[in-house]
Amino acid sequence: MRILLIAPAWRTDCWNGGKTLTPPNALPILASLTPPDVDVQLMDENVGAVDTKAEVDLVGISSMTASAPRAYQIADAFRARGVPVVLGGMHPTAMPEEAGRHADAVVMGEAEGQWETLLEDFGRGQMKPLYRSDERPSLEGLPLPRRDLLKRSAYLLPNMIHTARGCPHACTFCSVTPVFGRKYRFRPVDEVVEEVRSLGVRSLGFGDDNIVASPARAKQLFEKLIPLKLQWVGQGDLSMAKDPELMELMRRSGCVAMFVGLESTSPESLALAHKQPNLGLDLSETIDTVHRHGLDIIGSFVFGLDADTPEVCTATLEFAMRKKLAAAQFAVLTPFPGTPVYEQLVAEDRILDPDWSKYTMGNVVFKPRGMSPAELAAERAKAYDRFYSMGSIARRMLVWRGGHPKVLLRAATNLSYRRINRGGRICSTVPHDGRVAAPRPVR
Repeated sequence: MRILLIAPAWRTDCWNGGKTLTPPNALPILASLTPPDVDVQLMDENVGAVDTKAEVDLVGISSMTASAPRAYQIADAFRARGVPVVLGGMHPTAMPEEAGRHADAVVMGEAEGQWETLLEDFGRGQMKPLYRSDERPSLEGLPLPRRDLLKRSAYLLPNMIHTARGCPHACTFCSVTPVFGRKYRFRPVDEVVEEVRSLGVRSLGFGDDNIVASPARAKQLFEKLIPLKLQWVGQGDLSMAKDPELMELMRRSGCVAMFVGLESTSPESLALAHKQPNLGLDLSETIDTVHRHGLDIIGSFVFGLDADTPEVCTATLEFAMRKKLAAAQFAVLTPFPGTPVYEQLVAEDRILDPDWSKYTMGNVVFKPRGMSPAELAAERAKAYDRFYSMGSIARRMLVWRGGHPKVLLRAATNLSYRRINRGGRICSTVPHDGRVAAPRPVR
């Protein structure tokens, strides 16, 4: 049997002269769950062309919301040739009926257990139109992702490891909880460390939504990473600042920066978003605590929450600049299907644009409450223009944390963000005329 796994393009930008940031997560996992006697190919359209004339027996496509229209185009092209297509991922999980119109089978939720059953059914000629499990899979004893199928040189951060799934916080705009559940599930620490060793590299990223979610477990992991002499980046919430021992182990294990969902400086906006880890915190002092332990913060902010006004957006931008964050992402509130904010905006008839390809967190697709759509778009553009001006970058480059300035890391991150969001090189990766094309630079 020959199986082709595809990550459809969704980005309207590109990193660092054409490289994309990270490889797809789901497809190497699917490949690892596939029997060894099956010929598996993997195509990431964000870094190369998809051949819809490939001679294969089955196609699997994993899609997020922004890439859903492209996923459907590719699926329709294969099905027109009589090649069966399976759709899965975040968007098909939230919209299975829609996805089912473009697929022979839809897999909802996590792949483990379901993908193997689907392949058995397919081999018997009895593949079902929908696969859905009410049980969350165990994360113990998982096979290593098939990274050998990736074009690793095409990614800025090719070495990404996931150690947990799920999140109890249920922020209104986040699709993690609806897909992966409200309970943290962890891989055994020793298995994570063994995967790190198997990579044979010193620099990597942890893709968990919150790697410090369980401080006790995080300490065990970081303690065992210390001998490996790594440099790593991860994601987490500000609760880490309450635990000096945790912060010290993060530093000693090689953490250089954490991507943190700060979201807003408005307590009302944080409450409306159910951003529990940030409620009641002195954000300024908490960030200072993280910085004192030698760790950089890449802040993620959301503009357009119901309590947001242009003044709130400006105050949030000025806060990010004043705290000299290593980098920042300013996203427009985006109502991803399956999230509470999507249900709210649909019920209130506030969705302006149903085109999923625009759900990139950079477009205004709904009616904000505290400003006009044009004002919201302008606030986001202003934030990127000011935060990534050369003067702002220079002021944030030469900050000493952890005994050295980390200038090269900060410079690379900031110049990449500047290039993407201030009119530099752009990649057209989502053609809308039905063509199947590789990403190409546009000026």
